[in-house]
Amino acid sequence: MRVHRDVRFAAAALAGCLMAAACAPSRAEPRFEPAGGPAATAAESTPGAVRGTPEPSITPGVERVSAGDGLRVEIEWPSGLDADVVGGVRMYAESYTATWRAVTSGGRDTAYVHTVEETALRDAATRLRSFLDRRMSARGVARLYALRVDSKVEIGDRMGVQVLGCVDESGVRMTDQEGNPVADQPGWTRPPLSTYLWVAAVGRDEQGVWRVRTFRIATYPSASAKRCAR
Repeated sequence: MRVHRDVRFAAAALAGCLMAAACAPSRAEPRFEPAGGPAATAAESTPGAVRGTPEPSITPGVERVSAGDGLRVEIEWPSGLDADVVGGVRMYAESYTATWRAVTSGGRDTAYVHTVEETALRDAATRLRSFLDRRMSARGVARLYALRVDSKVEIGDRMGVQVLGCVDESGVRMTDQEGNPVADQPGWTRPPLSTYLWVAAVGRDEQGVWRVRTFRIATYPSASAKRCAR
């Protein structure tokens, strides 16, 4: 499927599927056991461009990525990934981070549209358009960890991968667009709802660029979400 990059439509969709409480758990829960403790190394960085060569690489360890003013995403990259799936795993994490950059920029950062196929973009717009409508932003730290490729899947007429990962948003605090914390923090910022399993089908588009095609979330009290708790 060709991706339509209409930024007028994208501005309504950029909030992405961030809040676990607003996303439906998966009907068929993936069987998933996350890895143990945090990775041993860390590096400060900002994500690279979505498109480009050479093929993205991953260095095992913790990468701290800016997601806008006052917010960062800590990604724990796994070791042992096959070279042909590394780009899909990196795009999975980049798509998550890009949604937060859209939120913290008040919708001005539209890079998220380039990380997904149109099917996923519409899903995000339907679920969370109100995030920007309420003029809310965020600060703090979100964590993405226990990433792994669950399987190779058919996405349209191409092969892709199903990527699983755990998300912990207990370190995120909602603010107004001036950075002031809101009085009523939503329940998904507190355990157990702040931790959930995020599953995405990621494949290459017609130009060979990795993009997220579909995503789903398993939230507490699902067994998958419980296994993500540390």
